[in-house]
Amino acid sequence: MVSSSSKRQTPENVAVVVEFSDGSFDEGFSVKLLILKDGRTIQEDDDLPIIPPAPQMPQLYHDWHEISLRNSRQLQAVPAQVTNVGAWKQTVKDLEKTCDQWFKNYAFNSLRDRILANTRVSADQSVPIIIRCKTKDEILRRLPWHTWDLFTRLHSAEFALFTGFRQPVSTLEAPVKVLAIFGSSQGDLQLEKDEAALKLLEQRGAQITKISEPDEETLSHLLFDQNWQILFFAGHSSSEECSGLIQINDSKSLSLDTLRKSLTTAVRRGLKLAIFNSCDGLGIADFLADLKVPSVIVMREPVPDKIAHRFLLYFLQEFSEGTPLCLAVRKARDRLEYLQENFPAATWLPTVCLNPNQSEFVWPNITDNPQPDPIIPVPPTPPKKGISLPLPLRIMLGLVAVVGISIATLAKVNPCLIFPSTCTKPIDISHNDINNYISFGEKPIANSRVKLSEPYLLLKQQGITAFSQGRYSDTVNIFDNLRNQAKLNKSAPGFSQAALAALQDPEILIYRNNAFVNLRHQQQKNSPIYTIAVAAPLNNNFGLDILFGVAQAQDVAVNQNNINLQVVIANDNNNLRQTQQVAEALSNKDKILAVVGHYTSPNTCAALKIYSPKSLVVISPTSTVVNFQSNPDCYDPNRVFFRTVSSSRVEAYSLVRYLVEDLKKPVRKVVAFYNPNEGFSKDLHEQFEQVIRAFNGRIVANFDLSDPNFDISKLPPEVENADALVLLPDGGTNNSMTLQKAIEITKLNKGKKPILAANPMYLQEVISEAKNATVNNIFLAVDWHPKQCGAEKFRKQTNEYWGGDLNRRTALAYEAVQAVLQAIKLSDTPVTRQEIRQKLSETGIQPSTAASSDVVKDTPIRFDARGDRMEFTTRVIVTVKEVNKKLSFEIVKDISCPAK
Repeated sequence: MVSSSSKRQTPENVAVVVEFSDGSFDEGFSVKLLILKDGRTIQEDDDLPIIPPAPQMPQLYHDWHEISLRNSRQLQAVPAQVTNVGAWKQTVKDLEKTCDQWFKNYAFNSLRDRILANTRVSADQSVPIIIRCKTKDEILRRLPWHTWDLFTRLHSAEFALFTGFRQPVSTLEAPVKVLAIFGSSQGDLQLEKDEAALKLLEQRGAQITKISEPDEETLSHLLFDQNWQILFFAGHSSSEECSGLIQINDSKSLSLDTLRKSLTTAVRRGLKLAIFNSCDGLGIADFLADLKVPSVIVMREPVPDKIAHRFLLYFLQEFSEGTPLCLAVRKARDRLEYLQENFPAATWLPTVCLNPNQSEFVWPNITDNPQPDPIIPVPPTPPKKGISLPLPLRIMLGLVAVVGISIATLAKVNPCLIFPSTCTKPIDISHNDINNYISFGEKPIANSRVKLSEPYLLLKQQGITAFSQGRYSDTVNIFDNLRNQAKLNKSAPGFSQAALAALQDPEILIYRNNAFVNLRHQQQKNSPIYTIAVAAPLNNNFGLDILFGVAQAQDVAVNQNNINLQVVIANDNNNLRQTQQVAEALSNKDKILAVVGHYTSPNTCAALKIYSPKSLVVISPTSTVVNFQSNPDCYDPNRVFFRTVSSSRVEAYSLVRYLVEDLKKPVRKVVAFYNPNEGFSKDLHEQFEQVIRAFNGRIVANFDLSDPNFDISKLPPEVENADALVLLPDGGTNNSMTLQKAIEITKLNKGKKPILAANPMYLQEVISEAKNATVNNIFLAVDWHPKQCGAEKFRKQTNEYWGGDLNRRTALAYEAVQAVLQAIKLSDTPVTRQEIRQKLSETGIQPSTAASSDVVKDTPIRFDARGDRMEFTTRVIVTVKEVNKKLSFEIVKDISCPAK
């Protein structure tokens, strides 16, 4: 085991192998499932249903493949442009639709559920789903497997192809030696962009030897005489049976078979990863697998030049920052989505080929230098002469075209201008590197769901670079221009999607205001800076909703109320271990006065054990477990926990009461689905039990959503005689398996029985998947809705900030910041953590001195002795209705409206 002081910890080696043996598309396929950990089988299933026939699949694939041969890095002459993108899109649509129907078959659902039910799979950081095709049907390996909903539900998974069961080799070691081969650029390939992207590895300590259009002798000597860990090729290529061809110059193509002995020697001397950023690479991958190269990345099909170099840039960014190999490929693939307007199926092409026994490669840590303190800003340095900021909007409009700035050009000069994170310590979830998930503007947040396109991505990176150098005025101007441009373009044809994504990036607004606060403090030394943190899972939409509210509240405080409020962002990944690491890092920073977060009750509970001894207040907008402070699992001796959301007791009471008194439905017999092993779901179930009993009903049957043997292909027979169903999936701590099962139950119910659902189901995803089964049938109780009485002002403000309506998580996070600001206002100077806690816990506080909520008119924010919100004794009830031909969650009972 390599010491963590010099290397990153490698992730747990969990791999899933789906083996297709006998069969064909005309007859169907037999399938076998293997799940391995460190090369040892921990689950084996060979009693799976037969995968059904799909006789139309081969022809649809061939139709798509034929048109995809154009505009690629394929050998031979290459047209400069595809002449009929519309026809190309249609072949993609036809093949994708057929795959979607095939993947929705019961056999695939059964296979998916068995994979998701394995706790090691659901908890691992990166999980390759390896397709092994023992049949002779080559098309199986070429299908868009990533469209299977397994990958939608398992965000840590990436599709891969099987190479063979081999003995694992050691991980990558610093310095990583890379041999980069650049072949012919015939057909106007822009291989210089691939070369520029490789500079990201040089910034991480790699030793790269580059060679362009080599002859066979030179290439053979290089492979024989030196020790390489990574082999890279860019240019034209094609597969041939069990091998491949690469075009090394305009007139010469070379068969890899002629390099067999030199490549075999390279493997023996430590070659671990081969990347062929060129066309039609499956034959190449097969050849390298036969030589026992542990991991290979290829393009399965002909690849357009633009997709090839963009994928490489995105992949190297992720991989060099410490993301495990397969997860780095997935994240890079996902970022190609915006290119599919002109290059259909762009995300289908990159493919990893793996040995299931091999631990995923992770880029080695090359430095033990500590991270900059995320609280104390770097002293400012004067801007370089000749830089004029702010940029006028008219210049920004032509940023890429007029000035000629491109990612590749900047990378040649300094990759830090593109990705400043590549110039700091690599990402890891180990304790020493948790600060990669924490930022106040000096670096990007690791594993954030926020993804931008150019020119906004470039501007964001420039803003972060300026912040890290202490150029706060430049930072403010860059981010202001970015958001102004996004507002102008959010409705413009062809620009709207990228502009809206930039406008809806809360990190930008927080970093902007942090820079402004520090700039104002430099100019007015007597104006103190108050620092708080927001801790949330930024790898999913739940966390971003919380961040929206914090960013908006900070902006109001800084720019309307002249309060120097600085916000530190922390990504806990909705993972218990990482939450504890985040809590330790934040609590050890004395300048942090309070934390807004975390998302789920189990994560908040785990963090409280760390925050409470340090007297660090945590105000949660979403954690609802009853009696948090007295919960023995949480341990809050200093009573630092407060919440702007009501408890699960209020949630259960509001729903049952609405069903009985408003809908006139009985609750004599109720069937409940929940997770008894998770704190939030278990607590909410207990509250429902008590409330239903108070209404003279009872829960007649309980089903464990976390049970891997729970069958979601049909409803339990107890449902037939039930008056209602209660669906209580957990908040997705570590995985989202119970949520997906709850959605399946909703679909199976088909609107027959009323469903009382927990707030984790307050998602558009639930409506999208269950559709009409949710209409006037699924009911949720929420503490805020944009259409409730008194919410119009905040709804309008939110729409102006983010370009659309948001939800209760945003509103309640906004209120959490308001509560902290009120406590700061009432405290003595200098403000301490203990004073913040004391002011929030003063139960006799009057509305006139309490924080006044902006999210619902004339509603104060006060807390009782338990830290619970005093104003919330019941909730707004919502269900799904059709409005303007679109299904959405709409109010059916508004408790904030005056009685009529």
